[in-house]
Amino acid sequence: MRFCYVAFLLFPLLFSGCTDPAKQTQPNVYYDVSGFVKQQIADLSAQKPLVSKAVSINTKQNQQATRDINWTRELELFTQADINKPALRSSYQIAHPDSLTYRYTLKSSEEKLTVRSLTVLLDSLTHQPRRIEAVLQTSNPLYSSERHLLLESGLIGKRQWRVQHYKLAGFQKLPYFDKSDFLVDGRIQ
Repeated sequence: MRFCYVAFLLFPLLFSGCTDPAKQTQPNVYYDVSGFVKQQIADLSAQKPLVSKAVSINTKQNQQATRDINWTRELELFTQADINKPALRSSYQIAHPDSLTYRYTLKSSEEKLTVRSLTVLLDSLTHQPRRIEAVLQTSNPLYSSERHLLLESGLIGKRQWRVQHYKLAGFQKLPYFDKSDFLVDGRIQ
């Protein structure tokens, strides 16, 4: 009888340890843009390629060629375009116009989410992202912004797939202030 009582108490503990929800991983519903961008950040940080970069804020413009770029900060908006979060699993309409294109559009019932659309075009030979486009919008009583993102990648040499061009364009608007337009356009040599 004592053995049955102890077994009765230990039985739930034994099986509750096998199904820890924190350790379960679910497959991605959407293309893993964040994983691709984070790998590119690591590669670019190690290689330090020359970048021809043009920046403009309203009418002020600046152009430079540099190897000194913080890639984590430079490509941060692309990692923010990650829609592979458990809470977003059913927030986007999925379209595949062809076998190499993934298009995700925010459902109208989810208007408070930042990423409005995301398009990924894959290369036909390598199946790596050749072009990633996203539109991010934020709007609340204190602040509104819209950002259009473009990331173009291609083969460098014979083996390495790498970002070749990135562009961030949009605006920020605070109440009682004029709208501030911005553009960052980088070409990697």
